[in-house]
Amino acid sequence: MYRTQGRNLLDRLLRVTDDLKKRRNAVVLWGLLFALCSLGANAAAFAAPPMQSALPWLSLGLAILAMIALTRGLWLTFTQSQVYRGKVLNIVLGLVTLALSGLMIFAFVFARKLPSGTEAPQVGQRAPDFTLTDANGQSVSLDSLFAPASGDPQSTAPKAVLLIFYRGYW
Repeated sequence: MYRTQGRNLLDRLLRVTDDLKKRRNAVVLWGLLFALCSLGANAAAFAAPPMQSALPWLSLGLAILAMIALTRGLWLTFTQSQVYRGKVLNIVLGLVTLALSGLMIFAFVFARKLPSGTEAPQVGQRAPDFTLTDANGQSVSLDSLFAPASGDPQSTAPKAVLLIFYRGYW
């Protein structure tokens, strides 16, 4: 009786040590690292570095590398479960990697569909005349803002006008 209990205890201990000998799947971690670097490259584009035009392509490449590493890592996790441990952690890291990489690929694809601002006035250039309603519901044109004040012969026309647009404010 004691021999069978000792044998069962020994079997359980051996199983636990075998589980501890299993390796972590570093490929999934590399995928997460690539996805975070892709996010960083996309964010760095707003800082106007010297080679700014290459950053979206770098971000796309890193996102694709992240997806490849994620696929490989999850494949290793589920096909070689006797070698690798941490299925739940790998799934969670995989979902985070998938979300970040998907966001970067989505941003890369749909940023190309934004219209260019080639026809927009440049800084210091006079804007074309337009008419908008002010906060009181009165129509105001840009030319009327540049006109001298009526009734005062000493007034001069303003040299500049500051326009502030509140998107969706009223």
